[in-house]
Amino acid sequence: MSKNYINEGTTGIIKKIKWYNNPIFPLIPSLITRKKDKYNTKGFTFTWLGIKVWSLDTFSFEVGAVIDTHWGVGLIGILPYIRWVCCIPISEKLGFKINNLLNRKPKNI
Repeated sequence: MSKNYINEGTTGIIKKIKWYNNPIFPLIPSLITRKKDKYNTKGFTFTWLGIKVWSLDTFSFEVGAVIDTHWGVGLIGILPYIRWVCCIPISEKLGFKINNLLNRKPKNI
């Protein structure tokens, strides 16, 4: 599949990426629901700007601050059965610079 198209996950819908529906930072809110079946529980995914929220099948808690090339800069967390991300994406070049600055360097013996 070309990188100019996105697959909407379990729905099987394939959409052309436009400037307003880019999956990295979508300007139009998107809510995708998943129906319960024999193998999966029902769930949802919501994305808008730097906010992503989706359902989980497990019970857990997590809160964290991130600076990386995957999420960008922001906060991530898990509430019971809900995963949330509130991050601003960063360019790959800036992400590599931040990684080089923050990663530990091996000591020469």
